Amino acid sequence: MTYPQSTLIISVYKDTQALEFILESLESQTLKPDEIIISEDGNSCEMAAYVAQQKDRFPHLVHLTQEDDGWRKNSAMNNAIKASSHEYLIFIDGDCVPYRTFIQGHLENAQKKVVLCGKRFELGPNYTKRVKQRELSIHAIEKKFLWYLPAMIADNARHPEDGITFGSHSFISRQIHKRYVRHIIGCNFSCYKEDFLAINGFDETYKLPAEGEDVDPSWRFRGAGIRLRSCRNNANILHLYHPKRFGATEGDINRAIMEEHRAQNAFFCKNGIIKVTTP
Repeated sequence: MTYPQSTLIISVYKDTQALEFILESLESQTLKPDEIIISEDGNSCEMAAYVAQQKDRFPHLVHLTQEDDGWRKNSAMNNAIKASSHEYLIFIDGDCVPYRTFIQGHLENAQKKVVLCGKRFELGPNYTKRVKQRELSIHAIEKKFLWYLPAMIADNARHPEDGITFGSHSFISRQIHKRYVRHIIGCNFSCYKEDFLAINGFDETYKLPAEGEDVDPSWRFRGAGIRLRSCRNNANILHLYHPKRFGATEGDINRAIMEEHRAQNAFFCKNGIIKVTTP
């Protein structure tokens, strides 16, 4: 089967330890991306030094930076979309480690005019610590997921149903994916580059996390006639635990921005990859 050439975009901020786990996973993918872009919302010296050391491991690795001036993930992601060399884009966050079949799960389900929406299995604090201390590998969790599952649930893991893997063309997958979905989860989705350009990328009006990186592009995709389809349990990621970094206030501010834009039916955002000026 022929798959589209792909660019994996990893959104990062300073955490080189988590990025190392991601890169280790990418080395053992059943299908490898043709390009990897590390999209940094900042410009830390530590990240620059770390990425420079990875060039021999990943010849098609690109590192993009911007001024560290508060939360500007959407701007960093738009820079990555513009810089991407290939037709198909896959997005993950820098604290999410892919299963070995992650890229394959996205590419074998890829369709034009469709955004593939994955989920995430969230490790609890103790199991995250074990992974970071190299007592337990991500591959071991993936391979023996049901074996570890009771103890991980006891460690306050979240969304355990999203750590189970099914083949893309299996009977179970066909049942799970019968209906289209409403929202992207920003740490795990993919689409053709041309479809993201059709809505002008991420809206940089959002200056706080929540809504702007996932819920907002979801309704704008639909407004442009691009459907959202689940790739749940086909393209799995494991989210490393950390304390929540934003609260209800950020969500309220962002929802107000989103509702204003929805009222204007502005699915092609004005402050995206192209800056639209009005007289």
